[in-house]
Amino acid sequence: MAQSNFSFSDRLFFGGNIFFEAGDWRTDIDVSPIVGYYITPRLSAGTGITYRYLNYKLGQNPDGTWHRFETHIWGFRPFTNYVIINNVGEWIPIVGDFRIFAHFEYEALKYEKRVFPEGPWQHNILGGGGLRLPMGRRSSANIFLLWYIYSKPQNPYSTGLTWRIGFNF
Repeated sequence: MAQSNFSFSDRLFFGGNIFFEAGDWRTDIDVSPIVGYYITPRLSAGTGITYRYLNYKLGQNPDGTWHRFETHIWGFRPFTNYVIINNVGEWIPIVGDFRIFAHFEYEALKYEKRVFPEGPWQHNILGGGGLRLPMGRRSSANIFLLWYIYSKPQNPYSTGLTWRIGFNF
């Protein structure tokens, strides 16, 4: 169907991802909602905000208590997304209906200055791709695998690679 047949509100989408990990040594909570716009049926762009809470046990003090690292990180991330293969099931018959996409984003994160004295802002450029599994006319589940193309040493992620699971509707 031609993209010109869709209204502005039909082209808008919302979604994001939520991540939660808790244990004896580490708590990591990430909430990242997004809003986007389908420029064409395959090309979209949008932006999102990010909040991340980190709490780690770093080591034991002489008195037996634990030394902890705790911080709050805020930010935003404009992005673009392009569907490379619209229906993998047409190419490989044994696979279901899902899409393969490329994804690029700029991420600006604001750190607490007491934690990162080099400066409170971290600027990252991420690129990669993923799989999109349609779950209805407007909704989908998305799995991302992204590499840090540009990043400073105080990157909150443990490697130059990160993955996400999110939803759009």
